[in-house]
Amino acid sequence: MKKLLISAILLLGSFSMASAELGVKIGVSGNMGEFTATGSESENGVVSTSAGEEDASMLGAMGSVFGEVNLGFLPGPLSRISIGYDMVVHEIKTGTATNSRGDPGGGTGAAGGDLRGKDNGNNIRFTADNAVSATIDNINTAYVLVNLTDWLYVRGGIIEADINTTEDLDTGSTYGNTSVDGTVFGAGVSFTTESGFFMRAEYNDTSLDGVTLTSETNSDNKVTLSGIDGETARLSVGKSF
Repeated sequence: MKKLLISAILLLGSFSMASAELGVKIGVSGNMGEFTATGSESENGVVSTSAGEEDASMLGAMGSVFGEVNLGFLPGPLSRISIGYDMVVHEIKTGTATNSRGDPGGGTGAAGGDLRGKDNGNNIRFTADNAVSATIDNINTAYVLVNLTDWLYVRGGIIEADINTTEDLDTGSTYGNTSVDGTVFGAGVSFTTESGFFMRAEYNDTSLDGVTLTSETNSDNKVTLSGIDGETARLSVGKSF
């Protein structure tokens, strides 16, 4: 995605004769919405939930800065196209997911450590208490915006983010960090003053691809994120130059 953005900037720079017709906009945005992640965990090749996958939803808010260049030198309706780049200026922390998994027959953790024993009537029930959380960082989006009218527009692009995991697992497993890609599509309305200040209200649908992480201590243990989907409302203010 970053190579795509650099290529686009170099391409635009080659149009020196048309540079005066490029409209530049910069602004800030606030986003709020609900995101749902779907995934599963497997230990020693066995998925550890009866349903196979679990869903987790959370409300989230984030702030970003963006810049756009309007391709006003293009003919006809193509002059309504702008390309932009949006960057979230902070990391997003997820909640902590916890569970306690039991083994009536006893057992050991993935790294060889004994699991905790609890007296469950006549038998000893061995349990593993697990807690996992994550931060999502470096959320960047390259997008194309098309003005359908002077006040109505649609926007679509590709998004990239880093997921950094933190875990406290009695099973002994540890998981590394990863990056995910996805898409964002939205539609909104815009109002611009004579002095070039503008305001936008926008609805977005975001979808991030899935990924599978393998335990760094036991290659038979895996966590699979099938995907993250979200719907957000976005408010932006900025200035045209």
